[in-house]
Amino acid sequence: MTFLFSSDVAPPVIAPEDVRQHYAAQIDAALTRQLYRGSRLPTLLMLLGGLSCVTLLWGQHSPLLLGGLLAWLSLLGGLRLWQTRAFQQAPAELQAAPAWRQTFLFGAAASGITLALVGVLLIPLAAPLQQALIYGILVAAIITSSVAYAASLRAFLAFAVPGLLPSSLYLLGRADAQLQGWGVFGLILLAALLVSAWQINRASLRNLLQRFQNQSLMTFEEHARRASDQLNRELASEVRQRQQVEEELRAAQRALEQRVSERTQALSASEQARREEEAQRRFLANHDTLTGLANRSLLLERVKEAARRVRPKGHELVLLHLDLDRFKLLNESLGLQVADDILCEIARRLTRSVGRADIIARLAVDEFAILLDGQLAAEELEPMARRLLAELRQSLQAGGHELVVSASLGISLLSSAGDPAALLSQASMAMRHAKQLGGNTAQLYRDSLQSSSHERLLLEAQLDKALDKGQLEVFYQPKLTLGADRLLSAEALVRWRHPEFGLVAPSSFIELAEETGQITAIGAFVLREACQQARSWQLAGLAELRVSVNISMHQLRQADFVAQVAAVLAETGLPGSLLELELTESLLSDNVEALVGVFRELRVLGVRLAIDDFGTGYSSLGYLKHLPVDVVKIDRAFIRELDGSGQGGDAAITRAIIVMAHSLGLEVVAEGVEEPAQLEFLRAHHCDEIQGYLISRPVEAREMTELLRAQAA
Repeated sequence: MTFLFSSDVAPPVIAPEDVRQHYAAQIDAALTRQLYRGSRLPTLLMLLGGLSCVTLLWGQHSPLLLGGLLAWLSLLGGLRLWQTRAFQQAPAELQAAPAWRQTFLFGAAASGITLALVGVLLIPLAAPLQQALIYGILVAAIITSSVAYAASLRAFLAFAVPGLLPSSLYLLGRADAQLQGWGVFGLILLAALLVSAWQINRASLRNLLQRFQNQSLMTFEEHARRASDQLNRELASEVRQRQQVEEELRAAQRALEQRVSERTQALSASEQARREEEAQRRFLANHDTLTGLANRSLLLERVKEAARRVRPKGHELVLLHLDLDRFKLLNESLGLQVADDILCEIARRLTRSVGRADIIARLAVDEFAILLDGQLAAEELEPMARRLLAELRQSLQAGGHELVVSASLGISLLSSAGDPAALLSQASMAMRHAKQLGGNTAQLYRDSLQSSSHERLLLEAQLDKALDKGQLEVFYQPKLTLGADRLLSAEALVRWRHPEFGLVAPSSFIELAEETGQITAIGAFVLREACQQARSWQLAGLAELRVSVNISMHQLRQADFVAQVAAVLAETGLPGSLLELELTESLLSDNVEALVGVFRELRVLGVRLAIDDFGTGYSSLGYLKHLPVDVVKIDRAFIRELDGSGQGGDAAITRAIIVMAHSLGLEVVAEGVEEPAQLEFLRAHHCDEIQGYLISRPVEAREMTELLRAQAA
């Protein structure tokens, strides 16, 4: 805002923050006056309420207690009324002193404590009807005072919290259900008063701000009027002297011509800036502001243009759709700035790797598309996709971290899509299929993916109600402890008994659950079911069986996850030592520092911790020494090729993992054991436990019970 007055006419203070800063002392003084004006009635009500409470109980209990309480109420009320009168008689400039506010806060706190003392001392002594009357009188006094003191949140809190919280907590702690009810009522009332006081305080502050804004405007108006009068006098003086200053006017005319020339030049520069701004606006309408790549609208426009062009025989219009694997996890773990750095680096790599692309676009947060217009023959697509994924997967530096980012790639051809509108849809479908296969892979669109996507959408819609309908079940796959040659533990695995598709394996719906956020509820269900079943086996005298439960990063990121585990153990009565939680190593590698504290809290409960699929992640083995884990599970990929000879890379890796884990004091479990030769190799190299079809497939709880009965016999 520009003002046409001299520099001594200050512009009005309008912005709320400026008003708070400029009129801070006046606002404080106004609030203090408002508090003292509104305090007389609450003080009288407090005296009247106290007198009424004492009268209700007089003659039924100790006159010394009741008389002392009444004397204190009278003294406190008199002091507060005297304090209010002294403030009102003080000069206005002295009323802004901080001492008045501090004195008021002290009196409000003393009043609140006194009312709490009345509730604590008198309510337990009264009959039920008298309790209701006493509590009603106290509540009326507290509500009236809280409304009056809400102009200042500090004054409200100084009164309401001591007035309600101690007495409510005291009454809650009593064995009498009636008194506990009054305690609950007091806490609910405190919460309601907090909300009301907050709203009243906001309204009071808004009114004060508006008042001082109006005052600032009025001050400005008065100064502006005076400045305007001064300007008018000066103009009148100039008119009277115009004949004497004709030369000055000619000089002013020359100056004006100079200013016009400068203005013309400025307008030319402004026009140039406008054209540049227009060009920038057109660029931003069709490009991503972060990476500088094309956006979805420009991509679709180019696809339509390319579809109309003629291509050499054997060459196709190809669309590649990329989605970064586990990017959401990186974003949540490392922050937005690091995520933006990763996206910019990916954009640079795409531009460098696919220089012949017709267009490279960013479609969503971590999704990119590449349009290749007849530049590759069909047999060149697969090698090009592998090279592109390998280039993206090279390590990069972002935010001081060395990271490896992979992508899932979908490929669609115009000949199979039929029209440009379906090209992006088919590439996206192929990309999702590549992601379902584990990521870091490329998939060409096939017609069969259409039905697969339809089935996936159907499962996603029905998964939401599967838990409520009791369609989810927990199976158990036993583990053989090689040292004791007995079944001493089992892994809990969830299965979906679908009314249409039958028994659905976890690979078909767990990823869906993670994407939709339902994995948290499913994980909690599996944890509770497994603990209840293990406790049942323990009570039946079948076995002290330890159950292993897989947990997701969604569950671990919950602030109360450790409390949830403790609650399940307490509810089922299962000792913490008979529960083992498993987390996949590939998820663990990005969250080591954040999970150390959670792991230690779980260890305090006695819960054992295991790293699943060990050896498949990209992180160094060195982080194991920083984590309080108990078990590593060797991934089945290393067990599959083991044979009696003990030769080959998988055998060497397996031996190394066992030796390393034992040196760190960890136990080792081998997954996917299906052949006797694998069992003998693991037994010879002192693996602690094995799990796989050689021992048993995952079975229902009743079949697992039969296995335990047979072992006990």
